Amino acid sequence: MAVVMLVTAVTGNAVAAFRKNDQPATHKKSRYRIDVLMPLYLDELGKGGKAIAKDKVSDKAQPGMAFYAGINIAADSLKKEGFNIDIYVYDAASVNGSADALIAKGKLDSADLIIGDVQQDDIEALSSFAKTKGINFISTASAYYAEVKNNPYFTLLQPSLETQCKRIVAEVVKNVAGDKVTVLYRSKGAADNACYDYVTDAAGSKLRLQYMACSKPPTKANLGLFIDVKEPVTLLVPVTDTDFASSLLHGLSVDFPDTRFDVYGMPSWSKIAGLKKKGAFPNVSVHVTTAFTLDPASAAGQYVRRTFTAFYTGKMSTPVYDGYEALFLFASLLRKYGTHFNESYEHIAAPSSSFDIHAQTDKSGNVRYYENRHVFMETFEKGVMNK
Repeated sequence: MAVVMLVTAVTGNAVAAFRKNDQPATHKKSRYRIDVLMPLYLDELGKGGKAIAKDKVSDKAQPGMAFYAGINIAADSLKKEGFNIDIYVYDAASVNGSADALIAKGKLDSADLIIGDVQQDDIEALSSFAKTKGINFISTASAYYAEVKNNPYFTLLQPSLETQCKRIVAEVVKNVAGDKVTVLYRSKGAADNACYDYVTDAAGSKLRLQYMACSKPPTKANLGLFIDVKEPVTLLVPVTDTDFASSLLHGLSVDFPDTRFDVYGMPSWSKIAGLKKKGAFPNVSVHVTTAFTLDPASAAGQYVRRTFTAFYTGKMSTPVYDGYEALFLFASLLRKYGTHFNESYEHIAAPSSSFDIHAQTDKSGNVRYYENRHVFMETFEKGVMNK
């Protein structure tokens, strides 16, 4: 099931221009079409043709619904600015709204830009489609880049795991001044293995590392063999599983209440609900990386919050900001530079300060894809987050 939203206004004339250095041609048009995919789970929310109550919306549907609200708020802002644009929104969680289904039916063929708040399978399909059709595809939700090669039409907004692991190691180097760091790791899946490799490669000779392999969170007795409980302890944990991470943090708080821990985890950890509970893990500082997010205190952030509060129910959440910023920024680039705007990423301006997008190139200098390298470090202490 696909949802269609149309936003219209009036603006300029069609022109065409070509980029140098074998970059794809850009085309300026009087009217643009943007297709957006996100998981809304509408088939489940409206079973039997009846809508269900807001408090019955499943947890898995809420991020997509919030992202959709942000898209709507941005669309209204663009309309007020006189941007002539049609926006088509698809439920990527439905059979008919998946990337494969839309591509097979030719639903995306007329798009000038595709924005996908989607995961691995859809990213692979959409990035391949974008390259074939010459349509820019912006991936907002996942750090997965589908082993993309020679695809100047693919932009990754979530910095890759490699980029984020490098940022984590840089923060450890800055804060521990070369002191010994314990790496808790496990070999359980490609993601954890990749994180381990990225972390250890980035650490190189900059840190004195000791390693503790653990298929599950270590017991008090086992961990006690690796750490000096009388001194502050730094743990580097290249494990993506949030259940593992939550159990680890709980164990550190319960088993070693008098020991101070600095724990550096993976990007996925920011989704651990316990981190934001008042008084959580009182002896543990948890450091995680996050990607783009609109500053709620900025003028744009305040506008999004006011609009959401006025027109939507439910709790304001990060995906609302993410949906707003993704559509507003890339629609603005589309309007200013035409259908292929990637060479103009260095000119990104307000309302966004959340992006630092660069070409990822191969050894021959060919563009593999574009990636946002702006990584934030968030620290959670007793349920309070600080940047």
